[in-house]
Amino acid sequence: MRQYIFGVVAGLLLPLSPAQANIQTDLSSGLPLTEVILNAITEASSVDKILSELLVDCQPDGDFITCKEGSAEAIISAAASSFSDDTDALATIGQAGIDAGLSEEQLTQIAINNGIDPTAILPAAAAGNPQAQAPGQITPAPFGNNTGGGGGGTASPSA
Repeated sequence: MRQYIFGVVAGLLLPLSPAQANIQTDLSSGLPLTEVILNAITEASSVDKILSELLVDCQPDGDFITCKEGSAEAIISAAASSFSDDTDALATIGQAGIDAGLSEEQLTQIAINNGIDPTAILPAAAAGNPQAQAPGQITPAPFGNNTGGGGGGTASPSA
């Protein structure tokens, strides 16, 4: 009788334990990329770990970049839509896309298609020439030295 009760209790608790699937088993079972990524997020996987498992063996193939798990553009798009509220993750996703061979134009289109600000996914642009020297201190003209003309002469006639 004791074994019977133990079996019933174990049988009842079994469905309550979460199934420990990983990215590879989700992909092999045919789940869409967005669902694979969402499952990985619920398993507390970082965006770096998720992308490192999906962006494997990426090679240019005509106009596309294909990876072992599918199109790099589709993988980056699915990741961007899954992490759309996380600006740090979006920057990481954008850099992973660049590393996989996507262009900034493709990343911009991915961001727009997913309703994301393109600047969040694109790598930061350089701001100015780091070699340029700042101009020396500029002193303003002293007050009242007649610089700037100020007009003068005869007034124009009013009609």
